[in-house]
Amino acid sequence: MPRDLYQACFEQSRDVLFCIARRADGAFVYREVNAALLRDTGLSREQIVDKTPGELLPPEQARQLEVVYAECFASGKPALIESIIDVPSGSRSWQIQLSPLRDDEGAVTGLLGAARDVTWSRDFAQQLQTVSRQLPGFFYQLQWSEGLGWRFLFVGQRVEEMFGVSQAEALADADTLLGRIHPEDRDRVLADSIEHGEQLKPWQAEFRMCHRDGRVLWVEANDLPQRLEGGTIIWTGYVNDISRRKALEAEVRVSETRYRQLVENANDIIFTVTPDGVFSYVSPNWTATLGHPVERVVGSHIGDYLHPDDLPRCQGFLEEVLTSGQPQSGIEYRVRHQDGDWRWHITNAAALRGDNGEVVAFLGIARDITERRAMEQRIRHLAQHDALTGLANRALLFEHLEQALRLAARHGEKLALLFIDLDEFKPINDRLGHAAGDEVLWTTAKRLVGGLRESDLVGRLGGDEFIALLDAPAGGEEALAVARTLCRSLAEPLQVGGQTVSVSASIGVAIYSDHAASSDDLVRAADRAMYRAKAAGRNRARLAE
Repeated sequence: MPRDLYQACFEQSRDVLFCIARRADGAFVYREVNAALLRDTGLSREQIVDKTPGELLPPEQARQLEVVYAECFASGKPALIESIIDVPSGSRSWQIQLSPLRDDEGAVTGLLGAARDVTWSRDFAQQLQTVSRQLPGFFYQLQWSEGLGWRFLFVGQRVEEMFGVSQAEALADADTLLGRIHPEDRDRVLADSIEHGEQLKPWQAEFRMCHRDGRVLWVEANDLPQRLEGGTIIWTGYVNDISRRKALEAEVRVSETRYRQLVENANDIIFTVTPDGVFSYVSPNWTATLGHPVERVVGSHIGDYLHPDDLPRCQGFLEEVLTSGQPQSGIEYRVRHQDGDWRWHITNAAALRGDNGEVVAFLGIARDITERRAMEQRIRHLAQHDALTGLANRALLFEHLEQALRLAARHGEKLALLFIDLDEFKPINDRLGHAAGDEVLWTTAKRLVGGLRESDLVGRLGGDEFIALLDAPAGGEEALAVARTLCRSLAEPLQVGGQTVSVSASIGVAIYSDHAASSDDLVRAADRAMYRAKAAGRNRARLAE
């Protein structure tokens, strides 16, 4: 790679990069820094270059860095540390990779530092604590390393409710929780998890756990591994109790090899694109991340790999770099993997100029964010859907209802809403238990979805109350016909706990704008109609008055 391209990579890297030298008096000084360091610290280049850590940081933080610098300088081996740095931009948590720089004879002449801001991870953990209180399972971070074994870095608070093991116990000794894996499943689970971790593959498993009170629970675990220097593996994932689901299933039938010195620490794809959109260089990480051989990518157009829906936006992004002359960052788009899947990437780009100032290429630094987006999507799904039935929850129902009312008002159309309440549901809970009640609710949800069109929305308000929002404009008689069909479907007997039970439903129907003009009033009108259906003998539908 040409020297000017190395310099551009150093300057435009998303990660903080800096070079350290050792003066004759033994003090360490910062000789070169890139734009990311200036951005993240709020310091100017003049404030940093040729300064020691003690001149820039509080004494305790400076001493910590100087000790590691000295050890790396003396041993000639890479080092990885995590440190909190107090700078004008605030308190930052950094993960720093140090690599020795050598002369032609192999002597260490300096250090290259690559720092990644992981402040978001610390903040994200606090957010997970809040979110996890609302979820049926819990998030975790589990670490394995040679010699140290297993250690939990994070465990959600629902762990105690699920297994009788407190957060403090799990964090102090991982075996208090891992030891609760069923003896018949333990070896398989841990071996399979390590295998996926070594291959950096997403891991999914269903297995049994033993509660302290003697109960055996089925759980589902999903996690994503990452490997640190030295072979340490960290899994970030989510555990959910699937005992009820497993019980239902059982009754029904009885988941260059290292880059060069200045860029290998970034763990990103480095590439250059000509002004007309042709790849002129891609780093070896492209093959590792996306599968395509480098020699096949170089010389091809970006349109051969980008998702068609994202290509115009990416071309506009490059045009913005060209016209503004300024680096641009943060564009997210999809790239085709060799296996046909689409991977999400985020990219920074800057213009590379020739001797006379013209733009000869664009330099891009891309990072795979597929797993991050998948986790965000899963969290959004959990926040908007009922954990038992998988139907839309109250929040999502009312969001869709508000949108549907605005469209109906704009086009002068009618809109039908069905309020569904099961008849005599409580006696089933009392007589057969809550597990049986959950099975009835699950079956009800399945029948409701099966009895409506794919474009209709069905949700659970809570308990044994459901709402259906019909997609197409519908008058009272049309909606009543749909409701009566659902009544017949829901009244069919079903097997619960080895017994045949019958559960009917009373349904109230309200029409916008015949019976109400707002979402709350429309729901109340359908609710009142449902109570009239119950009063008339249950297992029937009534239109609002």
